[in-house]
Amino acid sequence: MFTPQALKKVNQLFNFFSKKDKRWKVHLRSWDDFKRVPVTSREQMKDFLKTGFADTVFNLTATSGSTSSRLLIAHSRQAYEAHLSRLVKIYRLFGVKEGALCLNLCSYDLNSGGRLMESAFKAAGAGVIPLGPVSTAEKLQEAVFLIKTFKPTLVNAYTNQLFDLFALLGKKHSIQRCLVNGEPLWPDYRQRIECLGGVRVHDHYGAMEISGLACALAPHDEYMKVVADGLLLEVLDNELASESGQGDLLVTDLNNTCMPFIRYRLGDRVQLKRDKEGLWIKVQGRIQESLLINGVVVLKQELIRTVNDVLKHPSFFFVIDKDPQRYYDKLFINIVKLQAKDLRVLKDVVVQKIGLDRCIEIRKHEGAIPRTLNGKIRYFIDARKQ
Repeated sequence: MFTPQALKKVNQLFNFFSKKDKRWKVHLRSWDDFKRVPVTSREQMKDFLKTGFADTVFNLTATSGSTSSRLLIAHSRQAYEAHLSRLVKIYRLFGVKEGALCLNLCSYDLNSGGRLMESAFKAAGAGVIPLGPVSTAEKLQEAVFLIKTFKPTLVNAYTNQLFDLFALLGKKHSIQRCLVNGEPLWPDYRQRIECLGGVRVHDHYGAMEISGLACALAPHDEYMKVVADGLLLEVLDNELASESGQGDLLVTDLNNTCMPFIRYRLGDRVQLKRDKEGLWIKVQGRIQESLLINGVVVLKQELIRTVNDVLKHPSFFFVIDKDPQRYYDKLFINIVKLQAKDLRVLKDVVVQKIGLDRCIEIRKHEGAIPRTLNGKIRYFIDARKQ
């Protein structure tokens, strides 16, 4: 919250970081002064790191680089402990109880939160099966074996993993609740997973810079409950900042003395709502998630949503390349489970969405879907840049 105590903490951060970067040599007298502080971008953060971290590093991680340039992230001990405490509160809101057992399918790599998530589940009193991503048929069978053998009641995973998992398990299993990380959980995705597995699927929102931030108290909730201990959240719309409303999400981490996450543009467009029960967030998508195809700007999430509305499953990916004969861009939609009846309908709706006919080709895909190291589907491959 924007309290006098929080303003004092912000000034302490400014004073600390000013020893390394003169940009922070400012004293704030009010929250109006704070809102005049320039927004911090990822590229500015990279410039700050060229001369090293500002304090002793307790935890090191990184962004995945799947949506923009990769950033190495350091957390001080105080920041790490605050992140862990916040994640524990989120998991308890989700329904984690003492003695529960969770199968963790999130990645343990440097650029993923699997390690911190495991620590948070354990701190909340749960046991953890640390399997990691099920990105191959063998790993998927291993996950099924572990579920049948140890009977966990919770799964912590990415959206696409739950489709694969419950396609094999059906509804005969011990899982009661699933927490989804790192990928959009649209209502139709959630409903389909719930129908496949007979489970409750909750959305969870966070980022590597700040760890967990919010979760859906009930699967169908439009807004997620925010746990913002140690953080200040703003939305920026048309250069105007506010504590609620719609805009680009800005975060300030009051505990991290390694890196100045102060009015840091996280990269998501959100809607913040404050009421007597606290703070709530609705995530609308990435700020810069767009493609330029033959001069037309296409939003990636809208393209994924359009295809999913027809197929009702996530087993597809896009390749954008140059047509070798005619030199215009070509959008290939590669689908694993392609039905003949979907072919014409799908092309019509995609043409209607992006307004281009000749550049679209739909292909049946044999084999595995391309994935990131974390196990998430790599929905877009821009061959024009490779």
